Amino acid sequence: MRARLSILLREAASSLLSYFLRGLFLFLPALATIYVLWVILRWLDNILPTDLPGLGILLLITALTVLGYIGTHWLGPTLIASVEERIKKIPVVGFIYSSVRELVEGSKRANKFDRPVLVRLEPEGVYQIGFITHENPPVPHDLIAVYTPYAFSFMGNVVFVPKNRVEPLSMKAAEALRFVLSGAIISAESSDDKHDT
Repeated sequence: MRARLSILLREAASSLLSYFLRGLFLFLPALATIYVLWVILRWLDNILPTDLPGLGILLLITALTVLGYIGTHWLGPTLIASVEERIKKIPVVGFIYSSVRELVEGSKRANKFDRPVLVRLEPEGVYQIGFITHENPPVPHDLIAVYTPYAFSFMGNVVFVPKNRVEPLSMKAAEALRFVLSGAIISAESSDDKHDT
C-alpha cells in the first residue's frame, strides 16, 4: 500500500512539474515583455509625478511635442547649435550630453544594425556574428568597425577587423540579432533558405 502511494505521489509530482515547466515556457516570454513594458511605463510616469496614473506620460509626451515645435519653428538650428556648443564646454555635463546626442543621432541613421556579418577571429575556425557599424572608422590600418553583441544580453563589443575577415550573412538583421542574443538556441533562416522554399 505504501509503495503504491509513493508511486502515485511521485507521478503526481512529476505531472505537476511538467505542467509548471510547460506553463513557464509558454507564458514566460509574454509575462517578461509585459513586466518590462510596465517598468518602463512606470518610470516614464514618475518623471512628472502626478496622482493620476498615466497622466505623467501624457504630460511628458505633450511637453516633448511642444518643445519640438518650439525648437523647429521659433528657436531655429543656429540658436540650438549655439546652446549645444556652450553645454559641450562644461566638463562632465558636456561629455554626457555629447554622448547621448551622438547615440540619438546614430539611431536615426538608416544603416545602424542592418548589415549582419560573420567575423573570422584569430584562432582559425572560430567565427562570431556581428554588424558593420562604420566602414571607415578613425583608426589606423584598413579596418572596419563591427559591433558584436553578447548572448543573453543587450551589451556587446565594438571590434576593428580587416575587411578580408568579414563575410556578409544572407539573413535579415533582426533574425541575426535574435539568433545571437538567444545564445544560438533559436533557429535562424538565411534569406537564401527562404527563397529556396
